[in-house]
Amino acid sequence: MPIVIADDHERERVWLSKLLSDNLASLMPIYEASNGQQAVDLTLSCNPALVILDIEMPILSGMKAAEKILAKLPQTGIIILSHHQDEVWVRQLWRIVPNDGAFGYVLKDSSDEQVIQAVQAVLSGDCWVHPRIQKIRKRTESGPGSLTDNEFEVLAYISLGLTDRGIARRLFLTEKAIQCRLKSVYQKLGMPLKGTSDHDEFNHRCRTINIAFRRGLINKLELEEWETKFMDLPN
Repeated sequence: MPIVIADDHERERVWLSKLLSDNLASLMPIYEASNGQQAVDLTLSCNPALVILDIEMPILSGMKAAEKILAKLPQTGIIILSHHQDEVWVRQLWRIVPNDGAFGYVLKDSSDEQVIQAVQAVLSGDCWVHPRIQKIRKRTESGPGSLTDNEFEVLAYISLGLTDRGIARRLFLTEKAIQCRLKSVYQKLGMPLKGTSDHDEFNHRCRTINIAFRRGLINKLELEEWETKFMDLPN
């Protein structure tokens, strides 16, 4: 039962390989990749049962590599290994994994026992998410402050500096529709409607982006990926 481990730090790969070899001897052979593209190529050539991906790697991020792998081999077990527990990563992972797919999200400060638990769960067709991430997932999926995919999309666009007209053109919507989505985002992030309080001294767009960054709804890496989709944006 082959497995692929992808991390741009050799120390992390050696640790994972030894941990799996010592505790799960059936996981052989173990292939290693130092970037996301190598992970994709190895996976497509050896069709492993499981791929463990560092979330930040050269050429392709772990999320992008997972997306490419699952597009070709949707039943491959995926484990994302990450320092990040931001809401944006939770949202992205659930978006790319098939409904019947097996996956794990493991924080890099997890214990060896937790890593083994995650691997065993994914290999059995189940999911394993670090307890701290489970709390975030519940917060993102329910409650008055949760953003819909459409609202999150508009939030990402304004974070890139696009105007209502620019967003409307890309989404094939009217500017009024974009403004309605923005109004909903403002309310969910605790920004009062214009003209209803002394907070009118704030720029709603800028304040919303500030709150979104502090809450972990968006981050630098995510925005860089969004920006690559729009090559006409000025530097």
